[in-house]
Amino acid sequence: YAVYYAGPAKTPTGYASGSFGPTTAGRMDAYVEQFQSLGASMIMLAKGNRSAAVSAACKKYGGFYLGSIGGPAARLAQDCIKKVEVLDYEELGMEAVWKIEVENFPAFIIIDDKGNDFYAETSKPLMIGKKP
Repeated sequence: YAVYYAGPAKTPTGYASGSFGPTTAGRMDAYVEQFQSLGASMIMLAKGNRSAAVSAACKKYGGFYLGSIGGPAARLAQDCIKKVEVLDYEELGMEAVWKIEVENFPAFIIIDDKGNDFYAETSKPLMIGKKP
C-alpha cells in the first residue's frame, strides 16, 4: 500500500470522508530508509519537499515520493476518496492508521526510484544564453 501523509476531518453525512488533504511529510524523513529497507513505504504521498536521505532511500530501494496539493482537500474527499476505515490506533482520532480507497487521485512524481528530486532540480540556477 502507498502511505498517504494526511489529516482527516469529520465525515459529513453522505460522504466517504471529510476533508482529507495531504500534510507535509518531512518530519517522517528519518524513518524512510528503515521502512523501505523492510519493503514498506515504497510509495509515499504528501506535500512539500523531502530530504536528501529520502532521495537516497528511494534510489537504493526503488521507492517513490508523490506530491499532491493541500488546498482542495474537500474536493479530494468528495471526488476521489471512495472508502475509509481505521486500521489501528482508533483512539488517536485523526492520528490513527487509516486505509482509504481512492480513484483518480491527482498526484505527481517528486522523487523517483532513481533518486531524482523534482524540487531539487527545479531550484537549480537556470543558465540562459550559454551552452554547457
